[in-house]
Amino acid sequence: MEQNMTALVSLFARAYHQKEKEVKIFEDDFSTKLITDKEYKMIGLNMSQGIHFFNPNFKGNQKEALRWIVDYQLSPSVLIRSALCKEVIDEMLEKECKQYLDFASGYDSFAYMYQHKMKVFEIDKQEVIDDKKQRCKNVDIKNIQFLSIDLGKDNWINRLLESSYQENQLSVCSLLGLSYYLTHDQFKRLLKEISRHMIKGSRLVFDYLSYQESDETRKSEALAKEANETMRAKYSFEQLKEILDLCHLKIVRHDDYRITLDSLIHYNEYYKDNPIIAPKGVCYCVAEKE
Repeated sequence: MEQNMTALVSLFARAYHQKEKEVKIFEDDFSTKLITDKEYKMIGLNMSQGIHFFNPNFKGNQKEALRWIVDYQLSPSVLIRSALCKEVIDEMLEKECKQYLDFASGYDSFAYMYQHKMKVFEIDKQEVIDDKKQRCKNVDIKNIQFLSIDLGKDNWINRLLESSYQENQLSVCSLLGLSYYLTHDQFKRLLKEISRHMIKGSRLVFDYLSYQESDETRKSEALAKEANETMRAKYSFEQLKEILDLCHLKIVRHDDYRITLDSLIHYNEYYKDNPIIAPKGVCYCVAEKE
């Protein structure tokens, strides 16, 4: 389990939000089905016991400690990027998009709600895919194609092209949570390869670390390091745009911590005393194939 701890913590954050919140930034019914009760309790306990790492001045009980950690540290980036991805998929469905590709999918699951409207491709390393399939035993996954692909290998694209993926079909691709763990050159090569095999009008959605650090992003980097998943790259907007231009991708949306999403606004209106705020130092981008 330790090898997938970052993905599991993200799954925990989505499941906690689904279970505990009356008004939601992001609906993900499947999240509670993919995480086991044992994992849910263990992660919750470990997080609450580490409250003073996140907030040295915290006063309160264990339940309140967990809520603080989830709302202020774990949930913001996970929920906001997922809500943004949902918006992008909904927009692309209106354009008759038929394919959704989730790169480094981890334990993402919300796209399963779209599987009867479009083909969903789950792309990750063999051990993650194998574990994911086991977790999906009680989940409807009739139109989900799981692809065991190591994006770090030079010929990874062949595995995708050998699947039922159609290069001549409009596609939407998620690379959320991925850019952090790749070098600039690795990320550029990945974008270039994906762009080469998408038709004009297809879109990519991803997030990235900027040079504007915050307490939340520093703690996230520390947690990733503890899980042996070092964050390797940050970008300025100019650096990012240069890479996208080389890959024939144009930016159609770019947000930082001031991102506005209807679901986020509604949530914060309901939970006025404990709003969820996007962390400084994380940016969100939607790019379109030219």
